[in-house]
Amino acid sequence: MNKKYAFHVARTVLIGCLGGLTGYLLNLPLGWLVGSMLTTSICAMSGMQMPVLWSLRSVMIGVIGLMAGSAFTPEILAHARQWSMTMAGVGIYSLTAWGLGIWVCCKFSGQNRVSAIFSSAPGGLSEILSIAPSYGADVRALSLIHGMRLAVILALSPIIASSVAGGAFSLTPVRPPIDLSLHMPLPDVAILAACLLAGAPLARAIRLPAAHLTGPLVLSALAHGGGLTAANPPQLVIVAAQVVIGASVAQFFANTTWRMLVSFIAIGGGLTLVNLGLAALFAAGFAHWLDVPFATALIALVPGGLPEMSLVAIGLGLDAAFVSAHHLFRILVVLIALPVLIARFAGGPAATEGKSRPQA
Repeated sequence: MNKKYAFHVARTVLIGCLGGLTGYLLNLPLGWLVGSMLTTSICAMSGMQMPVLWSLRSVMIGVIGLMAGSAFTPEILAHARQWSMTMAGVGIYSLTAWGLGIWVCCKFSGQNRVSAIFSSAPGGLSEILSIAPSYGADVRALSLIHGMRLAVILALSPIIASSVAGGAFSLTPVRPPIDLSLHMPLPDVAILAACLLAGAPLARAIRLPAAHLTGPLVLSALAHGGGLTAANPPQLVIVAAQVVIGASVAQFFANTTWRMLVSFIAIGGGLTLVNLGLAALFAAGFAHWLDVPFATALIALVPGGLPEMSLVAIGLGLDAAFVSAHHLFRILVVLIALPVLIARFAGGPAATEGKSRPQA
C-alpha cells in the first residue's frame, strides 16, 4: 500500500470517527455507525477518495460476529425451536419482496431483467457483486441501488425499532457512557481470538455465505452456548467496528453526481418502501401469531445486510442471535433462488441483454 493510498484510508477512518462521534453526541440510534456512514458518503459524493481497507473491514465484521454469537446463551438456545416458523416467514417475505422489487426496477428504471433481478435481490450484496458480472448485470447500477437501500434501511430501521420498543424517538435521552477499558481475562481473550481467526477459513471451507461474519458468529455461538465463555468484545472495539463498517458504505457513492443520485434515490427509495412495508406486515404477523417482539422481528426481516443488521440489533439491545440467524437464512434463500430466477426469467448466464442503468 503506497503512502497516498494509506493517507486516503486514514482520512476516511478519521472522517468516519468524527461523523460517528457526532452521531453519538446527537444520541442517534446506532450513532457511531449512522454518523460515520453519512459523513463519509457526503465526502465521497463531493469527489474525495474514501477507501477502506477490506482486510480491516473483514476483521471488524468478524468482531460483530463474535458479539452476535455471544447472544447464543444456553437460555436462548432453549427457545430456538420456535425459529422454524419465523425462518419460513423470512423465506416467504424475501421472495415476495424480491418479486415486487424486480417489477419496480423493470418498470421505473429501464433496467433489463438480469440487472433488475440483481438490483432487487434482498441482501447478500458481497455475494451478488461477486457473481453479477458473469451474468452481464450492470454492476455499477446495482451497487449504487443496493448502497442506497442499505443506507436508507440503516438510517430508518433503528429509529422505527427504537420508537416501537422504547417509545417515541428523541435526541434528548441520556447517552450511555463509553467504556474505554480493554481489560478482559486472558482465557476469554484466547477463546474469542480463536473464534475470530479460525471462523472465516472454516466458514469458507463449508461454503457459508458472508464467511467473515458467519464463521466467527458460529464459533462464538458454540463457545457461549457451550459455556466456555460469557465474555463480549470490549465496547471500544465495537465502536471501532461501527465506524469502519459505516465508512465502508461510502464507496457506493463515489463519482456519483447529484442528478444520478436523484435517480438512485427514487429507485432505491421505492425498493426500500416495498421492503420496509412488507417487513412491517410480516413483523406484525410474527408479533401476533408467534409472540416475537415487533422491533426484533422488523430488524430480523429488513434486508439491510447481515453484519449491519446484526450490529443494529446489538446497538438496540434486541435479540442478536435471533436477528443474525434469520439474516443468514435470508442470504441462503437469495443465493439458492438467484440462479433459478436468472434461468427462469432471464435465460441464464448467457443472458446479456446489454447493460442498463437507471436513467440519470
